[in-house]
Amino acid sequence: MNGKLAMITGLLGAAWLVAMVLIGGASFDGYDHVAQYISELGANGAPYGWHVSWMGFLPIGVLICAFAYFAWRAAPRSVLATLGFVGVFLFSIGYVGSAFFPCDYGCRPDNPSFSQVMHELVGLAGYLLAPLTLIVLGLAAWKWPGAAWLAVVAFIAAVGALVGLGGIMDAASPQVGLYQRALEASVLGWIVSCSLYLGLKNKTAAQ
Repeated sequence: MNGKLAMITGLLGAAWLVAMVLIGGASFDGYDHVAQYISELGANGAPYGWHVSWMGFLPIGVLICAFAYFAWRAAPRSVLATLGFVGVFLFSIGYVGSAFFPCDYGCRPDNPSFSQVMHELVGLAGYLLAPLTLIVLGLAAWKWPGAAWLAVVAFIAAVGALVGLGGIMDAASPQVGLYQRALEASVLGWIVSCSLYLGLKNKTAAQ
């Protein structure tokens, strides 16, 4: 059951994020996915900021938090797996924090509000730990039955997350949105892969 729940929450969380970004971006006149942060869709003053925050970021965060828990329950237990799924949980908290603490309009204010400061702090840990989280999960998955491919996906995703992390450190970069999406896609890509592994593993075991 935990494997099935991990698959449902992981796949739904990833799909919800993609839908939010596409629909939110299409509803924001002039929004540039390459140059702008995802958080700008839910920023204070954004066209549909409230909707993106509470109908987008919050449920996404809850779903990925749930995935981290159910996946931890379903996957073979180890210290590495526990640490890795804690990292995923911290990453998902960033989505929840984006709902409660939306960034200021544009997300690059000269005089940040309290909400902006909290927005950055809540999301910082998950982003900074993302490459290491994926490496740890890859090392853990290497020992899971039939999961060598999942470990390789994790290692490749770690490289993508590291490149993305380096890119978003320069808020003035004209490609900062692209770098952020590379980081997000790296983590979410592994979550989708792990969701399928745990869900199909659970189905095979049931047979």
